[in-house]
Amino acid sequence: MIAPMEKLIVAGPKRRVHELLGELQRIGVVQIDALRTEELPEYAYSPEEEDAAKRWQRLVQGAEHALALLGSAPEATRPFEGGLAAAESELEPLVHRADVLTREAEKLREEIDLIDLYQQPVETLAEMAHGLDTSRWLAVLPFLLEKESELEVAAEALGEALEDRYLLAHQPLDGRVAALAVVLQGDLETARGALSRKGIGELRLTGPFAGLSLGEARVRMRERAKLAPEELENVHSALTRLRKEAEAPLRSLWTRAMDEAARLRALLDIAAGRFGFALFGWIPARLKGKVEEALAAHKEHVVYTLEPADEHHEADRVPVTLENGPMVKPFQMLIEFLNIPKYGTWDPTWVVAVFFPFWFGMIVGDLGYALLFMLIARLLSGLVKQKKPLVIEFFGIHMKPPVVKDLVFVLNAMIFWTVVWGFVYGEFFGNFLEHLGVFYVPGHGSGLIPIAIPRADTAATATMMILIAIAFGVFQVFHGLGVRAWLSLRHGHMKHFWEATGYLGGLVGLIVFAYTFLTGASGGGYNLVMYAGFAVFLLGIVMSRVVLMIAELPTQGGHILSYIRIYAVGVAGAIMANLATDLGFSLAEKLGILGVLVGLVVGLLTHLTILALTMMGHILQPIRLVWVEFFTKFGFYEESGRPYRPFKSVRNDAGTAS
Repeated sequence: MIAPMEKLIVAGPKRRVHELLGELQRIGVVQIDALRTEELPEYAYSPEEEDAAKRWQRLVQGAEHALALLGSAPEATRPFEGGLAAAESELEPLVHRADVLTREAEKLREEIDLIDLYQQPVETLAEMAHGLDTSRWLAVLPFLLEKESELEVAAEALGEALEDRYLLAHQPLDGRVAALAVVLQGDLETARGALSRKGIGELRLTGPFAGLSLGEARVRMRERAKLAPEELENVHSALTRLRKEAEAPLRSLWTRAMDEAARLRALLDIAAGRFGFALFGWIPARLKGKVEEALAAHKEHVVYTLEPADEHHEADRVPVTLENGPMVKPFQMLIEFLNIPKYGTWDPTWVVAVFFPFWFGMIVGDLGYALLFMLIARLLSGLVKQKKPLVIEFFGIHMKPPVVKDLVFVLNAMIFWTVVWGFVYGEFFGNFLEHLGVFYVPGHGSGLIPIAIPRADTAATATMMILIAIAFGVFQVFHGLGVRAWLSLRHGHMKHFWEATGYLGGLVGLIVFAYTFLTGASGGGYNLVMYAGFAVFLLGIVMSRVVLMIAELPTQGGHILSYIRIYAVGVAGAIMANLATDLGFSLAEKLGILGVLVGLVVGLLTHLTILALTMMGHILQPIRLVWVEFFTKFGFYEESGRPYRPFKSVRNDAGTAS
């Protein structure tokens, strides 16, 4: 449900504003909004406050920078207890040491990369040059070629530019060609230009080897190839020691700086005169006791008022937070991922919590696949226990432990219904247990557990399963339109009320017409309901003045039929799973004892491949039915709410504030 909110207005002497903000930040439940009035101007920083705001923000950035250099991340902890100057003095040497060591490590890594890349070519070229690149009269142009045929191009270019005043030498080098041209010092630039015009560039060493002759570079690379890795290891050790030493102080400084900077920023949302201030904010109604308790300590100096938010006239301004029970709350992430409902409307989280895992289980419905999902849930639960985030770099996913905990809950609900439907369908990696006589179709063999719905037998079960899927569609579409009508009537939006009511009547007429057409049923009762439904539809068009409802009604009916995908996607997966298992059993029958092992391996790999290719669809299809077919019926995407963002310390959040 959408939590009821209350407005908070606090006024008092300006000298108390910092103390009051500190108290509000501590309890962490008030969302402060900018207060702008004609009577009071907005709060203006004093020179001291402006300076402090900049310095605390620099401290935040400096602590984050140093932590990033040390391979760590900011994390709220016990805040630094000293003043601003002391915090700066504490931070500066830590940032400096992290910067110096990181730069040194980067420099050494670049040097090692250069050695790995160029040592062998330099060795070969230095051997070929015989020290001629140190001559007063001669110059050496080293270069690398991808294939030997390019030597002719180089020779042709040099010949055209210098005639016979050059020497070209080459030697094979790991699939390439190391080459150098020896020319007179006065012809050096001419030779460079001639080669460059043919797309042949001189090999130029960079970094610590820049400007060295080939012989000097060879000697230096040999020395550094031995020493640089040792030096890099020493720097890494120093960084590890610094991380152990500095991580806690840096996080402590970051926590204090974040809170101080936030308090100073909050001042700019306050209205203030020369001597007084006024603050405006929002709180969930269930938390007003915390605010009253906190303000009681300031009752001699400030006055405040609390009153319920008006959902009819203030809905655009009121921040929204969702309050649901422990069985529903984890599914909120599937709502907030898209949008947050506007204040005074309706929270559909419970619909997601009920139908998404149920339909997922109905689609997958395989006990073997449920076991695989259990393994994934167990791995994720391990991350939650260790308070580690879920990081999948390939997809850019980074989930904090609380989010992973909710994800595990949702996954467990999906697993539960997958197991339930797995027993209903009698499926374990397709028909594996049916082959072994554990499950059986009554009237078609024998076994231990009868299969209630053999969905892979489409001739026997398709009609029933399609009707069940359509029944879900009827319920959801009618439910969504009913919510639309209720919300519209509640807020006095009569156009939307009649639009939703008209669609409800029109769909009743369409459904009855389809039923009588397909079944041949007839009678006054059916006709009466059908005509009454179409009459309500026409009334809705007239009252709402939306003529396009005529063209839109078939689309609404199509949304009901969209729910057939629950059956279609599921039965397609079941048939593929059966084929994978049948493939394994066929191999076992043909190859004997060895075939049992081969069949198990091939069957399992085929199942894993099928699951990998279809799993995204198995997840998206049921959630799409809720997000699209249901949510669009009651206008979920038409109006967005403001997320509740309380003013708080980095050490607490909205979840712990309750």
